[in-house]
Amino acid sequence: MKKHLTCMQVILTTIVFLLVTGYGFSTTAAASSTVISNEPLQTATNTRNYLPTGTQPLYNKIPGQQGAKISVKAANLKAQATATDQGQTYFRGYRVAQTSDGKFYMKVVSFDKTYRGWIYIGTTNPTTDSSHVTEGVNPVQTFKTQAPSAVITDTTFYFTTPKASTLTYTAPDWTQYKVGRNLNATTAYVNDALKVTQMGTKQNNRDGNATYYYVTDTAHPQVNGWVKASAVTTVKPNFNY
Repeated sequence: MKKHLTCMQVILTTIVFLLVTGYGFSTTAAASSTVISNEPLQTATNTRNYLPTGTQPLYNKIPGQQGAKISVKAANLKAQATATDQGQTYFRGYRVAQTSDGKFYMKVVSFDKTYRGWIYIGTTNPTTDSSHVTEGVNPVQTFKTQAPSAVITDTTFYFTTPKASTLTYTAPDWTQYKVGRNLNATTAYVNDALKVTQMGTKQNNRDGNATYYYVTDTAHPQVNGWVKASAVTTVKPNFNY
């Protein structure tokens, strides 16, 4: 009887050890999951701009799919949140997937297309509200508009130095994904009078939170668009091209 109890004690001790340490048991089933939905996000595009938190990595595929692996470590993404570029490192979310363990993953791409992949965003479905993310990324406002003062709207502006890099934009550069330049150059419109109807600033210390004006050109309406405030002047130039 004593020997029998001793054997039972050994067996129970062994089972407890295996349960605690995980040795002898496969963790594949517990760790694996399957994709139960994968659909495009339909919310307004300007509500799907994000910066990574640096707490979750980027995956090449949805975790649970064959071949899924980390493509960018979380630590490498963390620097994007405080980058001081023009906005190239913003992320745009465009698909969301749910796995069988109740997790949601969003497919994102950086504005400059350097990064693309899936990132864990929590257990809340963001398909109806893109701000419903609790992990991986934070929703951000990339550009904030404000009403220009009467002094600005009553002033006539001109392009300071017309060149290929002095452009007008449909949306200020690097504030929306794949929405950019309105003109390839402003050389042909150097002497045109411009009026400011809107203004705003970049956010999150991108481009030093630069100020932009929305200018209108009565002579050439195709010029109408956003331009950096430092690219216009109140002094009429006298360029001959």
